[in-house]
Amino acid sequence: MKTLTQALAKTAAVIEKRVQTTVQEVTGPKALQDYELLDQIGSAGPGLVWRLYSARARDPARQHQYPVVCVWVLDKRSLSEARMRAGLTKAAEDSFLDLIRTDAAKLVRLRHPGVVHVVQALDESKNAMAMVTEPLFASAANTLAIVDNIPVLPKDLRGMVPSFFQFLLIRSK
Repeated sequence: MKTLTQALAKTAAVIEKRVQTTVQEVTGPKALQDYELLDQIGSAGPGLVWRLYSARARDPARQHQYPVVCVWVLDKRSLSEARMRAGLTKAAEDSFLDLIRTDAAKLVRLRHPGVVHVVQALDESKNAMAMVTEPLFASAANTLAIVDNIPVLPKDLRGMVPSFFQFLLIRSK
């Protein structure tokens, strides 16, 4: 009787794990389940592969520290397509994703006022990676007019770089 109970418990655990995996593949990473994406505010990271979205927590209890957060989303399918267009190997893509995972894990451990605060660590599904940080304006590259991977330029970024350089020119005179 004890072995039958153990076998049923083991089977139930396997089924539960399979259901969780299937749900995650359908819905995506946990950050995309927990937060409602509002607008894309920028792109970041190596090759600007991350898309940055302002987002609001679906559960009001999660809004205690930040009413609006920044959700970083990396679409693995578009990354794969870009790799094939560039003629790179699958191994190169895998090492790039390993680099992303390592960097995200290090960012979670860093605690410094000058470093972005991670609200929810990197989570990954078959088709995407996502993590949540404190609210951001844009990436440093975006503020310097490098706006790749942004289909519609946010109004806050339009005209920012020329005015910044005009400010520097005025200050240098």
